[in-house]
Amino acid sequence: MLKKLQNRFTKSFPQNFLLKKPVAGAVLIALFNFVFVMIYRPAQTHPGYFLSYEMTMAAYCAGVALTALLVINLMKKTRFFSKPEEWNFVKELIFIFTVILAMGTAVYFMAFLIEKPADRWNLETLADSYIGTFLIAGIPLYLFTAININQLFQTKLTHPQKDQELAEENGAREELIIINTPLKKEEMSFYPSEFLYSESDGNYVNFYLHQESKIREKVIRCSISSVEDQLSDFPFLLRTHRAFIVNLKKVEEANGNALGFRLKIPKIPGEIPVSRRHTGKFRELFKQFG
Repeated sequence: MLKKLQNRFTKSFPQNFLLKKPVAGAVLIALFNFVFVMIYRPAQTHPGYFLSYEMTMAAYCAGVALTALLVINLMKKTRFFSKPEEWNFVKELIFIFTVILAMGTAVYFMAFLIEKPADRWNLETLADSYIGTFLIAGIPLYLFTAININQLFQTKLTHPQKDQELAEENGAREELIIINTPLKKEEMSFYPSEFLYSESDGNYVNFYLHQESKIREKVIRCSISSVEDQLSDFPFLLRTHRAFIVNLKKVEEANGNALGFRLKIPKIPGEIPVSRRHTGKFRELFKQFG
C-alpha cells in the first residue's frame, strides 16, 4: 500500500502554471485576492492606519503577489524546481508550501507598515498571517493544482525503453520518408526511426527528429493533415490530436483513460496529448507498436 502511494505521488505530474509563468501567476494572485476581499470582506480584514479599506487590500495583494514572483523566480533557478520533465506531486506540494510560507511572512511584516501601531512581535500574530494567507491568498495555487489532480489517478501504460538507434544497430535498411510541401523547392526527408513527433503551428509544422545523437527541430510550411497523409504508410506514426503526430515506437509512457492520454518521449520536455477522438486507435496501435 505504501509503495503504491509512493509511486503515485512521485510519478510525472504537470508543473504548476504559476511556476511556469511567474509574472502571469503573480498578476493572477493579486487580481484574484483583491476581487475576493472586495466581495466577501473576510472578518480578519479591515482598513489600515492611514489607508481606506480598498487601498489597504490593494497594498496587501500587491505585496503578496510581488513576494510570490520573487520566490518563484528564485525557485526556478534551483535544479530541484527547474525541470518540468522531473516534476511530481511531492514537488508540487513543496512548491505550494514554500510560496504560502513566503507570502504569509510578507503579510506579517507588511502589517507593521499598514496597520495601527501595536505589539505584533508574537507567534499568535505570525500564525494569523499564515492562516489568512493559506485560506485566501493561496487559492490560485490550489486551483491550478486541482486542475491536474486527476492525473494522480490515471492508469499507466508502459513498455521497456526503446533504443533510439535500434534500426541502425541491427543493420536494418529503412525507407526514407520525404515530406513534400506546396512550395516546389521545399521538402524534408528523414528515416522513420529518427522521427519523434511533429506539431502544427498555424501554416507550419514543426518536426522533432533524433539525428546524430541530438534532438533537432525542423520547420516546413505545410498542413498537419498533409503530413498525416504522407505518413499513412507508417501506421506507428499516428496522429493523436488535431495538432500532433507521434512515433508510437518512441513513446516511453502513456497516462490517461478513455477521455484522453498524455504521452512522454525520452529527452522531450512536456507531454504530447491524445485527444478523446483518437484514444481508441491509439490504444490499439500502442499495444502493437509500443
